[in-house]
Amino acid sequence: MFSVAKKPQKRYSHTAQLCVGSLLFPEVVWTHWAWQQEVRPHKFPAAPWHRRLVTAGRRNGRSPTQRKNGEAPRSQPDLALLKQQFQEAVCEFQQAEGRIFRVYWCTSDASAVALTERKGRVGRLAWWRVGSIELHRATEWVTEDAPEIADLLHSGDTLAIRINRVLTAVPRQIAMEWVFSEQSYLLGYVERTGGHPPGKTRHATIARHRDEIDRLERYYDRAANKAARIRYFGGMLLGLAAVAGLGVLIPVVADAFGHLDLSSTSMRRFYACFVAGALGAIVSVMTRMRQADGVNLDYEVGALLIVLLGAFRPLLGTIFGVLAYAAIVSKFLPITPPPGGIQFFYYALFAFAAGFSERFAHVILGSADLTLAKAATSPQTTEGAPQTHALPETAAATGLDERDKQGKPQSRSPLEKQPG
Repeated sequence: MFSVAKKPQKRYSHTAQLCVGSLLFPEVVWTHWAWQQEVRPHKFPAAPWHRRLVTAGRRNGRSPTQRKNGEAPRSQPDLALLKQQFQEAVCEFQQAEGRIFRVYWCTSDASAVALTERKGRVGRLAWWRVGSIELHRATEWVTEDAPEIADLLHSGDTLAIRINRVLTAVPRQIAMEWVFSEQSYLLGYVERTGGHPPGKTRHATIARHRDEIDRLERYYDRAANKAARIRYFGGMLLGLAAVAGLGVLIPVVADAFGHLDLSSTSMRRFYACFVAGALGAIVSVMTRMRQADGVNLDYEVGALLIVLLGAFRPLLGTIFGVLAYAAIVSKFLPITPPPGGIQFFYYALFAFAAGFSERFAHVILGSADLTLAKAATSPQTTEGAPQTHALPETAAATGLDERDKQGKPQSRSPLEKQPG
């Protein structure tokens, strides 16, 4: 863990306040590297001759260190001033991005990767906290001669963005520390090889890192699916609360048009179907959540949209339940409820099935559509019936019988005169 004693908050100008977040992190890295080079200098393997020729013996604009590990610096700069500058940069950065709780400092170049955590309290419970974890990286200098490693570090940044925006608290912290661990390992590998990873070990390290990232991607997918289902279930609970509020609001609105007897049998059946449809929809989703592919949700669309989709599900079940009640009462369906006091449970069971199974609701809608189609076409059939019976007589009178086409003699009506 990394911690710095907090300094009194300073007043910054408007221009200084614009430089927040990741813009401040490179400044923190540079101040740490300047302080570290004087306190604990470290010598890594020398670079190849072509690298030394290109850089002309300088690294990051500074002369290379020639001291051995742990050896005191040749000059005695003001170490207290360097430490103070570093602490002030860290305090300014933490005020903007939150507490630094994981950090890896490179000792060969001014490069580092860090995790910050910003928490906020909800209510009066000290342990009930929400916040975000951010990954900060400034490693362009140490990976200057290792472009493949730099690409892997960048892919870790993109994965961290998705993790931080999608996962819930505990899986998010696990995944973010996993990404930090992998990036720290890659930076350590680059430093161990003097900034010039050889081909043989480089390929093996890249293959190992990709395997680890594949494991992390699978963990992210599982955790994101679970997070999406939790949010969807929370949305269904909100939808159930909305259904209850709607049920209380219905009598208030109905009283404006006339008296509504809530103690009547029909109203009890209506409310039974009203609630049973919503419960059927919730039970249907919960039973399908047991399967891996039972509920397919796009977890990267955003938490709010997933909650809204979940809230709409009980409302849809309520609509199907009321639709089933109306279809039975209006005789749209050829169903006769059993006599006696069990009709209440019969209606409730029918509405629960309509909310539970969308296919069952489609059957109800299809039956109602077929009934309406028959009712609409029956008058047209009745009006066209006399014209249909008159067709043979017309054909006989005009002589358009099929036998005429075959050359057979036409039969005469008894009322026709015989030829003289």
